[in-house]
Amino acid sequence: FERAAHLAYMPLPGGDAATRHPYRIALGYLQQAGVEWADDLAPVKTASSIEQAAIRQQISSGLNTILTSSMGRLFDAVASLCGVRQSVNYEGQAAIEFEALTDRIEAGAYSFAFEADAIKLDNVLRAVVADIRSGVSIPQIAARFHNGLAQLVLEVCERTRRERHIDEVALSGGVWQNVTLLNRTLARLRDADFKVYVHQLVPPNDGGLALGQAVIAAASIDH
Repeated sequence: FERAAHLAYMPLPGGDAATRHPYRIALGYLQQAGVEWADDLAPVKTASSIEQAAIRQQISSGLNTILTSSMGRLFDAVASLCGVRQSVNYEGQAAIEFEALTDRIEAGAYSFAFEADAIKLDNVLRAVVADIRSGVSIPQIAARFHNGLAQLVLEVCERTRRERHIDEVALSGGVWQNVTLLNRTLARLRDADFKVYVHQLVPPNDGGLALGQAVIAAASIDH
């Protein structure tokens, strides 16, 4: 397999521990995108001045900070910016609650930019912050974010089809538990004449990942 595209790598201050506190993820993403940590933003208000200083130091030095291209972490960051949740009790909680708020009518979409095979996040993060400051409702922001991601998937698939002549798409990974994103992406892909595979018996998240690893291992042994 080849990696056709990926989200740009962003800092995760505190490593995996940050996944329990989405505001830390949001601060890291804002720093990387060059967006000032202003007090009108929910994640900034959540972190004390001492914690903010520590996070800045972690990011600048790389101490206890890993880089991530996770779609789940992007959802965490945007949910935090929108004030949906700053701490979570289980994996994906912020994303689940953010999805539940999505306006079903809003047709707007944030636009993702490409730099070679990396999908840049700066413009989207700035657009979310601008909408928050302009008083756009959280359901509208959630809809624009989901619509933008669905359009992004379509663009990646269309680019791959042009380059590799592949018209079959398998939607797999934990993010596809998000029914709103799944349905909006499916509609776009099918309208563009892609043959799309989705999970039926095996879960799209870690359970499916474990099975996939076993299948690849078995195939490697056979060869």
